[in-house]
Amino acid sequence: MKSRFQIVFISTGVHQMKKLGLLGGTSWHSSMDYYRLLNKKVQQRLGGVHSADLILRSVNFEPFHQFQVNQQWDLIAEYFAKDALHMQSMGAEGIVICANTMHRVADSVASQVDIPVLHIADAIAKLAQKKQWRSLGVLGTIFTMEQEFYRSALEQRELKMITPESEARQHINRVIFKELVKGQVLENSRRLYLTEIVKLSEQGADAVILGCTEIGMLVEQSMTQVPLIDSLQCHVDYLTEWMLTN
Repeated sequence: MKSRFQIVFISTGVHQMKKLGLLGGTSWHSSMDYYRLLNKKVQQRLGGVHSADLILRSVNFEPFHQFQVNQQWDLIAEYFAKDALHMQSMGAEGIVICANTMHRVADSVASQVDIPVLHIADAIAKLAQKKQWRSLGVLGTIFTMEQEFYRSALEQRELKMITPESEARQHINRVIFKELVKGQVLENSRRLYLTEIVKLSEQGADAVILGCTEIGMLVEQSMTQVPLIDSLQCHVDYLTEWMLTN
């Protein structure tokens, strides 16, 4: 007996895109740029009204900053892992930590989920390899510049890390937490950063990483002849390729 019903499969031409979970809010300014730029990149690549397939978790930064100051990285890892697992259950195929400093807990988060945590150092290393850069200056939070996790991540990818002098590191950190995470962009701070970029180049840096995702609000390539790696933009480019590669 023939069925009265027939199932017809219609090709819609929809591009197969991986779903990405964003761990953000640290701070919301850079997380907003991740969301905006990922959507923009996907739309540019695919055309039409395509946009990125994303899950965004934006935390309240204040308690997390206090965890940083108090060196309670285990608590940050615990909260991030919980959110990453939740996003995995919602269908995320990869996790992104939308901040350089919070990559302090990247390995811990990765050990708790069954999907990849797409490390910002992989994005930086891919660009550095393309440009044949080996020594990279780093501007970032005091945690990124002084703790071992960032240097180790770069060294594992055969990159040397150079940081400013101790006093300059303090000033750079102050600008991030007192100004940039609040959306404030001051000319004196811009001059400070540009001066330190030149100094890092003089110390042998082939390029300088803007190693806090808010620094792009303050400094851009047109302001200096020293090659810059905007870590946020670099990460977004890397993530876009990952999302659109089957």
